[in-house]
Amino acid sequence: MSRMPDDGGDADDRSALAPDELDIENDENVVSLDEGRYVIGTDERPTVPESAEEADDEGTERGDSSARESPTPSPPAPADSGAVKQRLEEDLEGSSARYGFHVSAKSEDAVSHQQMFSDDVGTVFDSLLRWYAQQLTTEMPAEDVLGILLTESNVRVRYSPSCLQAILEAYDLGPDDTIADLYEAVRDDRGMVFPPENV
Repeated sequence: MSRMPDDGGDADDRSALAPDELDIENDENVVSLDEGRYVIGTDERPTVPESAEEADDEGTERGDSSARESPTPSPPAPADSGAVKQRLEEDLEGSSARYGFHVSAKSEDAVSHQQMFSDDVGTVFDSLLRWYAQQLTTEMPAEDVLGILLTESNVRVRYSPSCLQAILEAYDLGPDDTIADLYEAVRDDRGMVFPPENV
């Protein structure tokens, strides 16, 4: 932009710019974003997004040759159930243990996850049962929860005669004792743990 001709006086006494010289909107290197906001190119006309809101703050500073679009974070892609299953299968196959599981359980509004690996199939099964019982309630022992679930379920469990024999021995009952004696012993013990530990 040109200045008004010098009146021959000292450089500090030169006239101020004329009002029309302050109007930069018609300059080919200036792009107006909105009222009072401009992008000024240093060497050429800057390229700006169609909407001023898409311009990055750094791109709208004076002297920048172009206005950069503000990066928009991408939302996380939804989990694909097939990919999740494949990942779990790979994790199970990668374990050196012979048995194992990955499981998720929902109890009312709570969701929990558990995994277990072992060469002992009984250990894995016990872990699964106890963990599931603990997800249902923490107000009673897992053994009591499992007893209620099995009693109320449609799954019938068959135990060997040795389990009954171990129960009788646990209560010190023999051939001369009656069913009433067994019932009284179980009632006094507030229930029967079956099968007993010493089977």
